[in-house]
Amino acid sequence: MSSDKTAAPINHGSTATQRSALLFDLDGTLLDTPRAIAEQMSLAVEAVTGVRPEVEAARALIGAPLERMAGSLSGTDPDSPTAQAISADYVTRYRDLIVPKAADLLFSGVRGGLERLARNGFALAVVTSKKHHSAELILDAAGIRELFEAVVGEDDVDHPKPHRDSADAALAALGLEAAGPGGAVVGDTAADIGLGSAIGTFTVGVTYGVYSTYQITAAAPDSVAHTFDDVTRIVLARIGK
Repeated sequence: MSSDKTAAPINHGSTATQRSALLFDLDGTLLDTPRAIAEQMSLAVEAVTGVRPEVEAARALIGAPLERMAGSLSGTDPDSPTAQAISADYVTRYRDLIVPKAADLLFSGVRGGLERLARNGFALAVVTSKKHHSAELILDAAGIRELFEAVVGEDDVDHPKPHRDSADAALAALGLEAAGPGGAVVGDTAADIGLGSAIGTFTVGVTYGVYSTYQITAAAPDSVAHTFDDVTRIVLARIGK
């Protein structure tokens, strides 16, 4: 089931969703990676500092840039040698232990939903706090990279989510100046909802990722989805599909 604040479908005329953009978060929105990320980040901190933080502490930081997570969990500056060493250790763990499982981590309904949205004319992009290369790596391993016209990582912009830089970069890559009347930002944290608000577009908060239903609702998205099938229905309903 889903909760949607929109009252009526948008009238797009004959072009429908032809150039409306959907900007998706990655971890916790498309892929069920948060637990694995938190576990491996915790182990990376232990490998460098000798102290292993709680997995839930690492999970709560998902959505922040990697070095910021490493710094927060180790009590150091994100630019410190310690945070950099933790980040490097984590990247190795991510590549060797998480990426190979990507196809099995795809949330139910994601592939079919993305294909349906693309068939209805939406331009699809991923906007993530991951490094660009890491995002490309796992999207390819999950078998869904070809469904996206653009991927924007935190190292592609000066200011990551919720600053609008990431959305602007994605829209530019799609050849658009705005998300369009049927456009939306879809994600599982306040940073994603903030990103949508920053560019003045519709937002869908999902409850099956990092944030609980209470937390994502508190971020005040325009609509709340409990499954990816809900996401697809919400977006298509806005254009009368």
